[in-house]
Amino acid sequence: MRPAVLGAVAALVLLVATYVLVLPAAWLRTEVRGAEPATATFHDGACFLGGCAVTFSLEGEDVTTGLPLGTRARGHAEGDTVDVRYAPGEPERIALADDTGRGSVAVLLAVPGGATLLALLAGAAHVLRGRRTENPAHPA
Repeated sequence: MRPAVLGAVAALVLLVATYVLVLPAAWLRTEVRGAEPATATFHDGACFLGGCAVTFSLEGEDVTTGLPLGTRARGHAEGDTVDVRYAPGEPERIALADDTGRGSVAVLLAVPGGATLLALLAGAAHVLRGRRTENPAHPA
């Protein structure tokens, strides 16, 4: 297999993976924007990669659930009190209240959009470079 084809396939797989991971996280933020507010205890982790969690009280029981991919912790430390929003009846669908604004969603959607543009530009550069070598300029 040619290296260019292998590179294109790898880029396509990464691009699809970016969409698969980022779009659901952005959609969750729009869904819980006006949902139930709650106060929760923050549990530290790799938040941007979806590795942090919160614990909050729901109907007298403590519920611990992970925050979505792309969560911006903004300096929260283990044990801090944070405001969250969760979907009624689905406490696992939760996001930090500060992360449900339009700006957070726009930033998340810019990631796959930027990746798509870079992939298109790289493909166009490769095609144009290939055309120049096949059709050398003839002096007039």
